[in-house]
Amino acid sequence: MSTLSEIEDAAKRLSLEERQKLMVWLASNLRATTQDLPEPRRLPASTIQSWIEEDVRDLAQLRRGA
Repeated sequence: MSTLSEIEDAAKRLSLEERQKLMVWLASNLRATTQDLPEPRRLPASTIQSWIEEDVRDLAQLRRGA
């Protein structure tokens, strides 16, 4: 395989488990070879909790058909 298109086509034929392993490998490889990646963001637990609560409300609304 020599083109991104060929790689994408091959990746589509992988099982879910194989695609997950490929994603982990790609992320690890990218992080190891790239110096300019930003540091991970540090978010307060209260921010994450508010996002979760918002998602739960949105899902409930979606299920009600609104």
